[in-house]
Amino acid sequence: MRLPILLAILLFALPVGAQPPPQIVLPGQARTGADARAVRFIFYCSENSRNATGVLGLELHVPRFTELASVFDFDAFEGPDAQAGARTRIEAGGASGRFAVSGWIGVTDDRPFAFGLSAPRRRDPQRLATLARVLAPVTTGAAQLVWTQRDAGRSGSSIVARLDVSAEDSARLRELLGPCLQR
Repeated sequence: MRLPILLAILLFALPVGAQPPPQIVLPGQARTGADARAVRFIFYCSENSRNATGVLGLELHVPRFTELASVFDFDAFEGPDAQAGARTRIEAGGASGRFAVSGWIGVTDDRPFAFGLSAPRRRDPQRLATLARVLAPVTTGAAQLVWTQRDAGRSGSSIVARLDVSAEDSARLRELLGPCLQR
């Protein structure tokens, strides 16, 4: 696999002195075939400015992903130019959407593969509206979010990751994501 290209691009794309957008990290659980493991969901929202387009985003980090290489093809999702297609389904509170995602290898100790889903707050209103509609239920009270990542091959297993959002986490997500969810 290539180095975490997307992460490098994102870091170099930030203006000098700029900080990455604020984020909330929540623990979830995932099942891939017979494997079950803890995963991380990362939510973020950044404002539009004169020099930068804001973004609404959600990431799924799968620790120790190499242990799953025999049942899931991570390579097909790696890089900003990943061509696996719309193989991601996100569901929350009765809302759902299908998305194309790209990924990268994380640099934390647990060596996760990160699937990234983002929508710019300018230039792609349809993607932004779809992602905002799907994420809105996690900002209105206790809810469950399910990320289903279908394998790019025909015989691979899907990753099904679940996040139970508490009322307290929902309030935190509402504060963070609110500006990106407004029309």
